This record gives sequence, C-alpha cells and structure tokens, in this order.
Amino acid sequence: MSKVFSGIRSSGRLHLGNYLGAIKNWVALQDSAEQCIFAVVDLHGITTPYDPAELPAAVMDTALDFLAAGVDPSKALLIRQSHIPQHSELMWLLSSITPVGWLERLPNWREKVKQVEDIGGDRARSYQNNLALLAYPVLMAADILVYKSDLIPVGEDQLAHLDLANEIGAKFNHLFGGTFPAVKRSMTEGARIMSLTDPLKKMSKTGDDGIALSDAPDVIREKIKRATTDSGHEIKFDEVAKPGISNLLTIASVLGGKSVGDLEEEFDGVSYSEFKAAVAEIVVGALEPFQARRAKLAADPAEVLRILTASEEKARILAAETLDEVHSKMGLR
Repeated sequence: MSKVFSGIRSSGRLHLGNYLGAIKNWVALQDSAEQCIFAVVDLHGITTPYDPAELPAAVMDTALDFLAAGVDPSKALLIRQSHIPQHSELMWLLSSITPVGWLERLPNWREKVKQVEDIGGDRARSYQNNLALLAYPVLMAADILVYKSDLIPVGEDQLAHLDLANEIGAKFNHLFGGTFPAVKRSMTEGARIMSLTDPLKKMSKTGDDGIALSDAPDVIREKIKRATTDSGHEIKFDEVAKPGISNLLTIASVLGGKSVGDLEEEFDGVSYSEFKAAVAEIVVGALEPFQARRAKLAADPAEVLRILTASEEKARILAAETLDEVHSKMGLR
C-alpha cells in the first residue's frame, strides 16, 4: 500500500481549482492508502511577501477548508508544516548533496522571481532573488521524503519538482545507502480549472479571477456573470477557440455530474447570460454542503486545533524516525 503526502500553501483562500484538481483526489486516496499526510505548507508560504500578522489566521482558514472538503482526521494526518521541525532539518541535510544547477533549471524558480518583482514595493524588493526562492524545491523534497512517501498527487506544473525529489532521494541512497523509496505521481483523475478573467491561465488564490470555496452565493453569481467568454454565441467545448466557455462547461460538468457533451446539448441555442446563470446555480448548489460543514467547524476552533495538534504529534514521530536514520547514515550520530 502507498504512503501519500501533499500540501497547499496558506496564501489566499482555496478555490474550485484547488478542490477539483487536488483535494478531491486527497479524499479519494485517504480511503485506500496505508498512510496519508496532508499539510498546510506555511514554510513555503513565507518565501514570497506576506503579512506576519495575518499568517496564523490564513493557516487556520486553509485547515478549515481541508476538513470541510472531506479530509478525515481518522484516516489522514492534517498538519501545519512549520510545526514539524524535521521538515526543515531534512531540507538542510539534503541541501548538502543537491547541486545548484538542479535548482536553476526549474522553470518555477524564474516564475516565482517574476511574481515577486511584479508585486512591487519595498517589502517585495526584500524578497527578490532570496535563497528560499531558489531552494524551496529542496524543502518540497524533504516534505515528501521525511515520511518516506511514495505516492504524490500533483498537477502537471509540479512534475519537475517531483522528478527533483526522486533525484535527490536517489543520490542520497547512492551516497549513504538505501533510505528513500522512489516517488510516483498519483494519476487520480482531476479537473484543470482556469481563471474566470483569463481562461488561458490557471485559477489563482489571489485576486478576483477564481471562485473561493467559501464565497457567498451572490459573490459566486456575480463572478460567473462577469467571466470572460468570447464574441460568439455557441455553447461549445473548444479550448482553443472558446477557452472561457470551455472552462465554464468543465466546471458545470465536474460539479453537476453531467458530461460536457450532454451540457452542450442542454444549452444549445441558449444565450451566454442564461448559460452563465445556470452554471452559477450549479456551483452554488455544489458548494452548499461544503460551506455548511465549514461554518460548523469554524464555530469550534478548539476542535480544529485539537485535530491539528493530534496529527502533528503523530507526524513528528514518523519524521523523527527518518531523521534518526539519516543522521546515522551521514555520520551525525
């Protein structure tokens, strides 16, 4: 049986893309895997500009979203990355064998540098070209390897990081003896949800281009009403010619349980405004159970903290076992 690890940053509210492309897969995996650990990766969240005063609430909000979306603490561990110090320690140890060239070849590094530059301002300038922007993939590798995880649900944009984790683990095994398993990507089916304002880009947790899982019904309706489409009038799936309509069809299909083909027939001859209104109601209805569960959890923050604390105690035991082995093999014991 497999050991699963995955995490999401606490920057911004979780949106439909996060749920349909990642968390929905987590919920399925926790029913079949030997070990599942899901993390709010707050150490990754501090690699780009953030407000320290807002970080604790953002971390708890993300944990609430995970639980409301179906992460079951009786089947999986739900942790805050920064509360497991072995992540950072293993990252440092792995950094000692990771060539800088392996990190410089990753396209995400340049994208992150550009994102920080685009933010602007004095605070953002202090984050430009910092070591963490280059080295954070080593922390991602440590996140995975510290639990000897071997099955990782990731999107296409993270495949290079998964390959790097395998390279680092294999190099450690070569230098110090067999320790880390080969890591495979989870091929669980997921949906690629795009921005409502620019359907050529992925939906983001920041700005107004996505549907947050916690958005009120009227907010959802207004966002979809304003969603970018095209100058035509056909409700047809064509990602090249009609990316906006195709994105809305994908959302309606995944959340409404109908095939894209069936939706094309159902909305044949319907105006864009009517189609958008129908998609909005599908989204509102699909998120209603999530939002009810989330409201109940938010009313009992002590219980959420208890879940996190209990999971972190167990995770530290697992991580410490790996660190003890690594220390011994590296001659640090």
